[in-house]
Amino acid sequence: MPLLRPVRLALMLALALTVGAAAVPDAFAKPRDPPTLYPPPPPPPPTPGVGLGARFVQDAAAYMGYMRDTSAISPAFTDASDVARSLRQGVAYEPGQLRRGAVAYAAIAALDDPVFVADLRRAGSTAENRYAIIARIYANPAYAMQFADGANAAGLAKQALATTGMLLFNDGDAVTSEAYSMQHQPWSLVAVVGLAEREAAAKGLSATPRLPADADDAALARRVLGDTSGAPPLSPAAGPYSPLVVRAVALAALAAIGQAGDAQAGNLGWLTDDYFMDHCLSETKLSLFECLAVAKPNYEDAFCLGQHAMKDTGSCLVRAAGAAVPLVILTNPIKIPPAHIGEHAPVRRRR
Repeated sequence: MPLLRPVRLALMLALALTVGAAAVPDAFAKPRDPPTLYPPPPPPPPTPGVGLGARFVQDAAAYMGYMRDTSAISPAFTDASDVARSLRQGVAYEPGQLRRGAVAYAAIAALDDPVFVADLRRAGSTAENRYAIIARIYANPAYAMQFADGANAAGLAKQALATTGMLLFNDGDAVTSEAYSMQHQPWSLVAVVGLAEREAAAKGLSATPRLPADADDAALARRVLGDTSGAPPLSPAAGPYSPLVVRAVALAALAAIGQAGDAQAGNLGWLTDDYFMDHCLSETKLSLFECLAVAKPNYEDAFCLGQHAMKDTGSCLVRAAGAAVPLVILTNPIKIPPAHIGEHAPVRRRR
């Protein structure tokens, strides 16, 4: 039993120390470290607004201005200077800029569909979703057609190009017809003054990018943002939709989620490329230069203007959109003389 006394004494001492420590005021206790406060995560960036790069809008405005001004050429020429002035207007487009402008103009027409734009903005509400849309469009531009009203947006793009192209085609056809009718006017039979200079000027205008009018540029910029008050009324065209129209819809889809602005424009040039349009416009310009090289009287300049600068260019645009131009078949009736049937002598057979 004496061995239990030291243990009992130690327990009593420990208990006393514990009670004593509990009796110490809080002011003498060791302070605790304050908890670490971390700032809240930043909110996700908002979805960029609908937008199309300035270079796209400018090319579309240049396209719209050329098509409007050239389609307004009247075939009622009054003198040689009237033909020369109209010829300068008709040849004044650079093929590459016209092709880029056609695609951008069609893309802006596709953005006129609010359902298409709204569905894209819902689908691209996060950065991850926008990246997925971009990746799929880069892999296949036709992916843009899968969004709500995609076919309707493509129909608006197709109709925008087909309408402007057919207007130029029809007006060019009227000028070509007038080139034959005007030959009863003496001035139309006179040789063009400065033939070589006129041909050089046509080639120079064909290689110079067109500056868009400020009013056209501003009107299309507002239209991209949803202001369609000045847009021409369009009814969506039925399919099929050409590769050019599909790429225009893809450009519109990227614009709808804010991924076709000035910062991205350098990587989107492939959407405005089109082999058929390049080849067609190049052949049109070549035919125009060859026509002007041999044209001498004023009425022949009018023919070159109507057939190649206007009618052929309009045909390129209509067919690039997947539409068709009227097929004109000229027939000359062949006069067949009446048959004279007479009696034939019997054929003698040799044995």
